[in-house]
Amino acid sequence: MRRASLLALSGLCLALPRAAVAAEPPPLPAESEPSLPPADATTSVAPPGGDAPPTLPDSGAPPTDAAPPDVAADPPAVEGATSAEFDTSAGTGADASAATSAEADVVKRDEPGMVRGRREPAINSLRGGVGLYHTNLADVGARHSVRFRLHTDFFRKTGFIYNSSDPDLGADEHARVRGTINLGYSPFKWGELFVAIHSQANRNARKQPGRQDPPQQFALGDLDFGIKGAHRMVKGGAIGIGGQMGIGLLSGPGRLRADKVNFNIDALFTVDVRYLTKKQFPFRFTTNIGWILDNSAKLYDFAAISDATSREVSRFALGINPSRVRMRYGFDFPIRLGKEKQYGLNPIAELSWDIATQEMTAFKQMGATPSPLPRSSMWATIGLRANVVSGLHLDLAADIGMVSPNFEYGPPVAPWSVILGLGWAIDPNPVIKEVPAPATSLPPPAVQDGRVVGQVLDSAGAPVANAQVRFPGSAGNAILTDEAGNFTSFRFPEGAVTILVELQNKATKEVSAEVKPGEDTPLTITMDVANTPPAGFVDGAFVDDAGAPVAVTLAVTGMGIDEPFQANESGLIRLELPAGEYGAIARAEGFEDKSLRFTVAAGDQAVVVKETLTRSVPPSTPNVVGKGKSLRLKKSIKYDGNSPNEKTLPLLDELAAYLRVHPEYETIEIGVHSDDRGNPKQKTTERADNVRNYLLGKGVSPERIVAVGFGASRPVAVNMTASGRAKNNRTVLRVTKYTKPTAPAAAPAPAADK
Repeated sequence: MRRASLLALSGLCLALPRAAVAAEPPPLPAESEPSLPPADATTSVAPPGGDAPPTLPDSGAPPTDAAPPDVAADPPAVEGATSAEFDTSAGTGADASAATSAEADVVKRDEPGMVRGRREPAINSLRGGVGLYHTNLADVGARHSVRFRLHTDFFRKTGFIYNSSDPDLGADEHARVRGTINLGYSPFKWGELFVAIHSQANRNARKQPGRQDPPQQFALGDLDFGIKGAHRMVKGGAIGIGGQMGIGLLSGPGRLRADKVNFNIDALFTVDVRYLTKKQFPFRFTTNIGWILDNSAKLYDFAAISDATSREVSRFALGINPSRVRMRYGFDFPIRLGKEKQYGLNPIAELSWDIATQEMTAFKQMGATPSPLPRSSMWATIGLRANVVSGLHLDLAADIGMVSPNFEYGPPVAPWSVILGLGWAIDPNPVIKEVPAPATSLPPPAVQDGRVVGQVLDSAGAPVANAQVRFPGSAGNAILTDEAGNFTSFRFPEGAVTILVELQNKATKEVSAEVKPGEDTPLTITMDVANTPPAGFVDGAFVDDAGAPVAVTLAVTGMGIDEPFQANESGLIRLELPAGEYGAIARAEGFEDKSLRFTVAAGDQAVVVKETLTRSVPPSTPNVVGKGKSLRLKKSIKYDGNSPNEKTLPLLDELAAYLRVHPEYETIEIGVHSDDRGNPKQKTTERADNVRNYLLGKGVSPERIVAVGFGASRPVAVNMTASGRAKNNRTVLRVTKYTKPTAPAAAPAPAADK
């Protein structure tokens, strides 16, 4: 049974593992500024003193405790990996602030199942594709990876099948050595092919008179071919489901028998806890259930052997089995070690259970001790797999027999078997090496056309110091003149700019200047210092519906004033303003804006403004999740070119609304990443700026949003595939400043009636 050209395989399998604000105007910068660089022959022996027994034909059935082909078990979430904490596509992200630091930055890829930017190496199971020992994982490994595996297992037992009560005959001495060479290839991200060649050698020595089996029997050259498909889902690969089918060509007398083949089909399921826990707890559970149509008994006429013991020894030696249901349960702990996770250590525990679906009447023995589970073959496996370096794997394990079936339902289960294995996985995808990024800083801001360089003088021509220079409608901040009365404006695009000068005595003057691109426009402003307009006072008090004070920001406009003023914690504010008509808007986080108008009269009599603010109804933001310092979006931000996609705008509206009513998120970083095509740095910078500008337009304060474009410096997947590039094009939110919210103050209790 099972002839081929691999007679010496068993010995080889056994031998290998054993061996083994400025006063002076600064100069304009250059119009063009540099940008950052884009960041695996039958022998018959006669008993002493007797004639040689008849030689049995060669057998090609699989061994009695044969396991189904296994399935690849590497995660990926991702070919590639899934994003990070605060990533808009969910997950856990790396600290993006290092991109603007002068210190070296190291690219980190700490997603489960990833080693240096590609899938962790996977290796074949004992008799099939990528997997554990007897259990198939619902995975197929990295695309285009090739795996080669060589393994052997052996056991020795006294009194295994024959144990005579006659002390002169004694018990048998049985030994078995098996070996397998298999090869696997994953042509698709969801599919795998594998082929395996199996052999085994048995020796049964006993003094039984009239035995009809040879002491040594070989089963060489069975071939298994299989195909497997699997899909991984939930957080990039936590759950895997799949299926596989295969055929086995059995060795007949002198050749492979294609007319008598085995057929198997299995369903596969895997849960990888690394994807479900924040600290990537290394644990996987896998289960298989399937059925094998076993035709090995049809190759030979065992009824020709009259001695029941000889028949049973031959069946075990040649691997004759019935058709059966196969169930596998596997638990493993895939631990990655080393600075770059280049080493792997995987403790494994499995339970294998076969249930015969047909009888083999030729082997039934009346009066035999019945099995507690008559149709069942059951054994456990414990072992340790080590990924020594790159794709090289070494295995050490042991099968422990638990239940053997009745004779008519299968051969006995070996009491124990030691397993030694060697495998190599070859992944053609390039390794992303972890190298320090060059210490660089962001370029200075680009020139925004021109500036106004001016001087404020009084009517006598003397310079006026500490005059406030504002630019209504263009910039909100004021610039103070120096001792020589000089000031330099912000940068403005080409065209007219309005300039408002206010002296310390509240005298104001409004002028305009024509800004030219790339030039400094000189301007002299003469003020009548003696012309001080009459001034008055306004006293404001702001409370909520319950009468509790509200610290508002009061934006006042009128009489040349366009400036926000801050009330104190008691909701009170006092302002000295030039006499005249004013409009104002009172704003506070969590409240609706309140518009008001008032008139300031000259003199010491203050105008009193008392207003009650209404709390705003929190907007519906189902796609924004904030928990402590964590802030993430349930959907990804998409782009048309470098602008947010129209379908993404409602998502950004929710984010803006959420930030307006949650002041505890004081500063948020919008970090944009991309693949390595085009100009990644420019693309990501423009995208980050466009997202920020949109949020500002929705009422978020400018100081709360920081935009950073990282280019292609922080990939989470290989850019060689479309799926990898899609994962690298991502937008990440990161909370850089967070203040734990305090409970709102309780409303004062009403006074008791007297």
